[in-house]
Amino acid sequence: MEDGLPSVSVGGVGSRFISQNDLEEAKARREDQWKAAYARLGQVPPPQPVEDSFDGRSLAEKLAANRAAKQEEWEEKTKLANQFRALEEDEIMFLDSIREKQAEEERLRKAQDGEELSDFRNCCS
Repeated sequence: MEDGLPSVSVGGVGSRFISQNDLEEAKARREDQWKAAYARLGQVPPPQPVEDSFDGRSLAEKLAANRAAKQEEWEEKTKLANQFRALEEDEIMFLDSIREKQAEEERLRKAQDGEELSDFRNCCS
């Protein structure tokens, strides 16, 4: 090693860095402590949240992707709500038969009312 260049591993700067191995050991120790604490309480520890992997996209790209996903979800909901289809032949025939029955019942009721009204007029005059 050259004498003119400062070493990162020795001195003030190098001592402030933490290696990945140290981070993993600290994380494992923390998980063991949590599991031991829950074991003392007699409970099952809740699942640990999974850390997100690094996503190299910019914030604008992430927001645009989220907006597009929400828009697609909304369109899917409204598509199902506004879905129209043509009636099939048997459905049309069924609805026509109901309408004809109702019209016939209305015609008979009006005829009966007219007959009763004429009988009442004949009776009272």
